Amino acid sequence: MKYQIKEIINFMEGWAKNEYQLSWDNSGKQIYFDEETDNVVVGMDLTDKLIDEAIENGSKLIITHHPLFFAGIKNICQGSYVGDNIIRLIENKISVLSCHTSLDIAAGGVNCVLFNKLALEDMDVLTYEEEKPMGLVGSLSEEMSLDDFINLVKEKLDVSNIRIYGKNPDKMIKRVSVMGGSGAEFMKIAKSKSDVFVTADVKYHDGQWAYENDFYVLDLGHFHSEKVVLDEISERIKEKFHDLDVHVCKKSSFELD
Repeated sequence: MKYQIKEIINFMEGWAKNEYQLSWDNSGKQIYFDEETDNVVVGMDLTDKLIDEAIENGSKLIITHHPLFFAGIKNICQGSYVGDNIIRLIENKISVLSCHTSLDIAAGGVNCVLFNKLALEDMDVLTYEEEKPMGLVGSLSEEMSLDDFINLVKEKLDVSNIRIYGKNPDKMIKRVSVMGGSGAEFMKIAKSKSDVFVTADVKYHDGQWAYENDFYVLDLGHFHSEKVVLDEISERIKEKFHDLDVHVCKKSSFELD
């Protein structure tokens, strides 16, 4: 069965509402055609591989977390990576919807999935930006060692390599802050509310600050801190549109085959 693209987009934007996004963001429709489709492709970034998959499956809609148009496009030139991607999307009448900070902030979005995957309890907001909730804080059911917590993160979030910043390897973990994507600027707030901060994109001097202040920060890498939401997108779409196939790409945009 085929569904109107606008039906699927309206459903997604009813969850990850455009008004949730931060002022610097560009969530929402990136390219739109009034078409219908029997399947959707979901991924973190709009890449040539996602477009290949959409064309191969005859999909007319790609849903990404990171926007296609973000920093601004001043030209569309054949022979350039971005230009060729845009041309192929238009030639094949493939719509693109991006849910970025709108999906970070939405109930059941990126941060909520991180929170639930780690089986945290007593949910609280880490902080607010533009009067919108940024990150979450919760408690483990019981205190555990740092090593046990790191193993828990690796298992539950399906990540093998984590950058770990801190000083005291004997630290016990009970309160946990989580923020998908770039959360380093919120480290001081996280320290005031938790024993460890699970996030990404921690720079050298951020790690040095964590060491000097006896605070632990786990840097999952940007992709791995947000990929957890892809299955949630798929499950919600399939629950609403029962006959719609959803193809999820969980591979980092930068990994080689």
